[in-house]
Amino acid sequence: MSELQQYQEDLEEVQEWLKTAKRPNNIEYLNKRIKFLNDSIKILQPQKVEKDEQIEQQMPQIDELKFEKITKYAFEQEENKIKIIINMDGVGELPPKNIQVEFGKNCFDVRIIGYHNANHRLQIIKTFGEFLDKMSSFKVTKNNIHITLILPDKKQWTQIKTTENLIDQKKEQKEKKKYEKDGPLDDNVKGVLGMMKELYESDDPEMRETVRQFMRKTANQQMWKN
Repeated sequence: MSELQQYQEDLEEVQEWLKTAKRPNNIEYLNKRIKFLNDSIKILQPQKVEKDEQIEQQMPQIDELKFEKITKYAFEQEENKIKIIINMDGVGELPPKNIQVEFGKNCFDVRIIGYHNANHRLQIIKTFGEFLDKMSSFKVTKNNIHITLILPDKKQWTQIKTTENLIDQKKEQKEKKKYEKDGPLDDNVKGVLGMMKELYESDDPEMRETVRQFMRKTANQQMWKN
């Protein structure tokens, strides 16, 4: 029990005694005791608040810290649970506030501050699949950090983070833009080809020769572009 708590309990007890006291000397003594306890509590309360503020100030902001990336971890799946284990000898000896885990929408962030004079982080920006962040949890043991992700179903995960290929994404976007850009031209091209076909099939020899030369020239230009 802290000194502050002891004074607070003493004050409650003395105040109860005062309610039943009848002799003037006892009432005077109890009032003096109550005043002393009240003054003592007022002195101790600001000190406690100041101490808490000092502890809070000692913990630097996350943006100010430099982290070493955690690349080694194990994971397994049990039905709709993904269990991730980060092995760090003696990590359980750190103060609880030095191990921070945050869950978000299909992402989570593990931060270990002050482990062997360094800060470590496992940040998964996008997980392999969806999970229920409000139901997920973590536990710290002597040498490990255990993270449990709760899935909405029993879909099998082959890994923790997604492996979206940025090159494929860009290629897909490029093809999509090209399709959107060239789509309206397809009808025009078909129209030109149809017109040229009609001219080529006409009975005019000069027109057929003109179409043949145009097609040959176009083919040569396309070949040089490739």
